[in-house]
Order: sequence, then C-alpha cells, then structure tokens
Amino acid sequence: MQFGTVCIIGPGLIGGSIGLGLKKRNLAKTIIGVGHRIVSLEKATKMHAIDIGLLNSDEAVKDADIVILATSVNKIIDTAKKIIPLMKRNAILTDVGSTKKYIVEQISHNLRKDITFVGAHPIAGSEQRGVEFASADLFEGCTCIITPVGNHTDEVETIAHLWRLLGAKIKYLTPEQHDEILAFVSHLPHLVASGLINAIKEEYLVCGASGLRDTTRVASGDPELWVDIFCQNRENVIKSIDRFIAELGGFRNDLLNKNDAKILDRLKNAKLSRDSVFHNNSTNK
Repeated sequence: MQFGTVCIIGPGLIGGSIGLGLKKRNLAKTIIGVGHRIVSLEKATKMHAIDIGLLNSDEAVKDADIVILATSVNKIIDTAKKIIPLMKRNAILTDVGSTKKYIVEQISHNLRKDITFVGAHPIAGSEQRGVEFASADLFEGCTCIITPVGNHTDEVETIAHLWRLLGAKIKYLTPEQHDEILAFVSHLPHLVASGLINAIKEEYLVCGASGLRDTTRVASGDPELWVDIFCQNRENVIKSIDRFIAELGGFRNDLLNKNDAKILDRLKNAKLSRDSVFHNNSTNK
C-alpha cells in the first residue's frame, strides 16, 4: 500500500523517522520535507528521509495527500492555520504533538469541510533533536495514540494504518484522555528528572553514576519545547505534581516515623508495577 504524496513539516527526529520509515517500506510515492533551515533539509535529503526539501510550506502542501505536522507543539496550530487554505481537496492533515486537547480544538475551528484532521501522538523518541538522530525503525513496538474527532472513519483508519505499517500499536483516546494520561506517564517524568537535577548541588553531580544518569536522562530534552508542553497541558500536569507530592510526603513521613515496613512496601509495590510493564515489553520485543 502507498499513501501517495506525503508532506512532513518539520523533518527532525520524529518527522525524519517517519520519512525514513515510509521510504524503507515503500509506503509513499513522494515525500516532501518542509523546514526553516536549508542545511537541515539537505541533511534529510542526503539521509533519504525526504525526496524534496522546501523552505516554503505553501508550495509543499498543495499536492500532498497527507500532511504531517511534526514541528514543536507551539508551532503546530499556527502552521496548520497557514496551510489549511492551500491543501488540496480531500487531503488528510495529521500531527505528532505531545498534547492533544488544545491542538485538536484549535485546528478543528479552522478546518475546511473538505479536509480531515486526525490527531496522533507516537510515544517514541529521545532527548536528542535533529534528523541526524532519526531512524526508520524508531516506531517499531511503540504505541501511537490516535484522537479522532467527528465522523471520519476512513481518514482515521488511513492514519492508523500508516502508523501500523511503521511498526506502532494503535490506541484510540479522546484528546482529554490523552492529555490526562500523558501528564502522568510523560510530562511528570520529565518534570521530576529536571527537578531532581536542580535539587542536587552542582559539586555533588560529579559523584553521580549510571543510576542518576538513567533516572535524569530526559532532563536533557529541549527546554523550550517542554515549556510549551507543560503550558498546553497545565491543569493535568498540576494534578500529576500533586499526586507525586502526596507520594513523596508519605515516604517522608515513613522515614520520620521510622516505619521501615511501610517503606519496604512502597519500594516493593514500585518494583512490581514497573517490572510488570517494562519487563514484559522488553521480553516481547
């Protein structure tokens, strides 16, 4: 199966990996990449993540069957508003944003009746940025959340099928469900990793080893990108922080009260929960 002409706006780590995956599996007739730096587009072309690199999205989207918004979340809405009037009839617009409610609402308000928007979020990537870190198999075994709105079954299935062919498992959620869940499983971990590094005296950090390195790896992510994610999902992130503070407070009280049995229970529960998810995932791959 081929998806015709695919336009990827923002062929960086995620966008570039989509392009490489499509090319490797022969899933697109032509892949057009849109970026704001010619050197990045040349790199993406040389890597065969895209066939054509353009600085102007106006020209890039007019013949595309699918347009994928793979920019940072703060640029998705403005980019969508700019290109929607230029897209061809019956084209599909989709994204890879880490938040969904605000993006889906804003794009839906500006959508033409002859174009469908399908919100998507592949739970994959790394703290690195740039197409040089892209991989054709980045999405193998990952979960891609699809947040359909309205009655567009065929278009939703087209985007779901695209992600399945790239190796992802599909999960359907409402935009609200997506943001509530991701606040706990993605946004809070980044916040905690950053907070942990900030809480340690700088002169102590040189004594840290693999445990600290692995626990705080995501704190190396792009700060500006994460500010936008936190702001777009502000209420849910606050709820996740409150839940985490309650857990820390309980642990602190157990230490103060010398309740070693309760501390052991907390550690055992955490180990069981983590191993039941991530050990099974690693075994199944």
